[in-house]
Order: sequence, then C-alpha cells, then structure tokens
Amino acid sequence: MEKLIGDLLKGAEETDKTGFHLKLAAQRRNIKSLCTNMKEKWVHELFSSAKDLVITRYVQYHQAGLTQLSNQISKIIPAADTFAKKKKPTPPYDEQILNELEQLLDFLQHQCYSYFDPDYKTTIYNCRQQCGKLAGYRRDIISHPAAGIEPALIGVIDISVEEMIADALQSGLSYRQAEHAQNLLGTVQQFIHAPGGTTTDQLARVLYRQNLNTLHLLYWYQDYIQSNLNQLPDKADRETFIVQQIKTLSTIAVNPEKAWQPELLSVDLALLPWLYEKTENQDLRSSLLIKTNVPVRLPLNLSVPQFAMFIRIFSQTGCFPDTNVSKITRFFSRHFSTRKQGNISLKSFSRAFYGLDQTSAAVVRDYLQKMINYVHKTYFPELKQKG
Repeated sequence: MEKLIGDLLKGAEETDKTGFHLKLAAQRRNIKSLCTNMKEKWVHELFSSAKDLVITRYVQYHQAGLTQLSNQISKIIPAADTFAKKKKPTPPYDEQILNELEQLLDFLQHQCYSYFDPDYKTTIYNCRQQCGKLAGYRRDIISHPAAGIEPALIGVIDISVEEMIADALQSGLSYRQAEHAQNLLGTVQQFIHAPGGTTTDQLARVLYRQNLNTLHLLYWYQDYIQSNLNQLPDKADRETFIVQQIKTLSTIAVNPEKAWQPELLSVDLALLPWLYEKTENQDLRSSLLIKTNVPVRLPLNLSVPQFAMFIRIFSQTGCFPDTNVSKITRFFSRHFSTRKQGNISLKSFSRAFYGLDQTSAAVVRDYLQKMINYVHKTYFPELKQKG
C-alpha cells in the first residue's frame, strides 16, 4: 500500500499529466484489490489465537499507517475541494483512493472496535467531512426560529461549534470527539424541532446533560441564573431558587467522556461549585461540595512529555486493564502535576501521549534503567553476586 501511494504521489509531480491519469486508473484498481485482501487478512487475525494485546497493537498499527497514507494525499488536495458540493469529474489526485482508505479505517473502527483507538486523530480527509457535517448542524440550529429559546443560548451553540470546527481544521479531530459532537448536535436539532417547541430551561438542561462544557455555556448559565435571582426581591425566595437549581442539576448525570472540550472540567464540576457558593445553607453546601471536590494533585519531577511517555509505556505494555486512552489521560492529567505545570492541560498531555520525542524518551529510559537497577539490587541480589 505504501509503495502504491508513493508511486501515486511521485506520478502526480510529473509533467506528463495524460500519462499520469492513465496510470491512475491502474493504481486505483490495485489499491482496491489490496484493500479487499487486507480486510480478509484482518478478519483472519481477529479470529486467531493471538492475545488481545497483540491484536490491539496490530489493529492500531494499521490504523496509524492508513491515517498517515491518507494524510499524504489529502495535504495536496485543497480543503475547498472537499467541502465543495459539486466535484470535478476527474480530480487531479483521485479522491476515490481516499475513499478506499477511509473504508478500511471504517472497517477497523466498527469491526475491530475493541482494539481500535477512538482517541486517535481521524484522517485529514475524514476531519474535513466531519467538519462539514458539524457546520450543517450549526446552520440548521441557528436558522431555527426558536420562539421559546433565548437567542443568547443559541449563540452559545453557534460559537461553540464554530470554534470546534476552526480548531479541528487546524489541529485535527479524534474519532471520539467527532462522534460526541454529532450526537450532541443531533440531539439538540431533534429537541428544537420537537412538536410543541421547547423552552430555554429545557434546552439548557439538554446541553448540560450532553456536557457542552465550553466556557460560553458556563458563563451563559451563570448570567441566566443571576438574572433570575435579581428578579426575586425576597431573600428566602432567592435561597429556595438556588437550592432548587442545585437539586435539579445534581440529579442530571453528566458523562465526563462526552465532554465537548476534553481539556476542561465537565460542565457539572464547573457550574455546581459556583451554585454552592450562592446558597447560605451550610449543610447543603458542605455535603454537595464533597461530591465535586477537585482532587489533590501529586507533584512529579517530570515534564509533561516525560510523564505522558511513562503513561503511554504503561498503557502499551498492558499494565492497565482498561484500554480507553481518554479515561487514562484524563485521570493522570487530573491527579498529577509536573515541575512546571500545576494543572496539566488534557490537550497538551494527550498530544504528548502520542508524540515521538527522543529527548523525553532518553530521560524516561534513564528512569527505567534506574528502576531496573533498583529491582535487581533489592529483590535479586544474587544476580549481582553471580555477575
């Protein structure tokens, strides 16, 4: 596959475009045939006696390799061509080949889902398509009359989607992020088009439940609640309103894995503490604050890239029974701090987790060697004597 793609890219640079297009048809047939063979090979490996860890490495190796090959082609196709509604009949760099590669990745994602890495970035080609879908949801939502919904809340959705698209086109989008974003916007779309309409409160709770944890929603919610408080002249009524809001939002289960921005706190962990500060009920404040108390971070004598590499080594060598990378990176970035970062950004930690930094690897290797030396000295002293 690498050779075929390499020949394609090399041929695209030739001045003889007529000859290139003649070769392209043959290359397309070869790639399609190879894709079929690869699927058959994968199915055979899935049902083999190999251990899960071996299959996970096997699947994710192909996932990464196919993504890189697809990106090599996508980088020479303007983004505008992907977003265009009308395609040219014979694009210079055949998008049919990109589709073949995408079908392979789709096969891995859905047929090998137990071993596929959903936190890996999608291909550039797939990212552009996902951004096009998100933009379509956005257009539909902001064009809805929304008679019973505050325009400011629709504005929160608008800018949140706009920022995600801009960030995705620049930095990429993981499979998990793309799925959660489409699920959230699909839910919102159905909700605002529901018979009988909806209200601001109802839509706000949908966004809260779906964990749209952008600062835009947090600030909107705070302003919305404060505005309602200001309309209540009686102190007892204000206290009742706050307690009611706390109880209502506390009963809504928010899944941290569905965070719109994984590097930020879930919306409940950001909003509820602010509400607790508003109530004068000390017992309620104390009991509920315990539930969302941010854990104490354990300091490390490591940089973020070094720490992330340690965790990746643990993950790739089977130390964690849970292979969900999102859970792993979220846990360690939340419970530890490094020499220079008291609060580790989940985005920077995730980027370092997948990074290939030889400088950090050298430091990690030295630590691992020290660990091995310590184990030998403490638990296997006879090895030293024999040596």
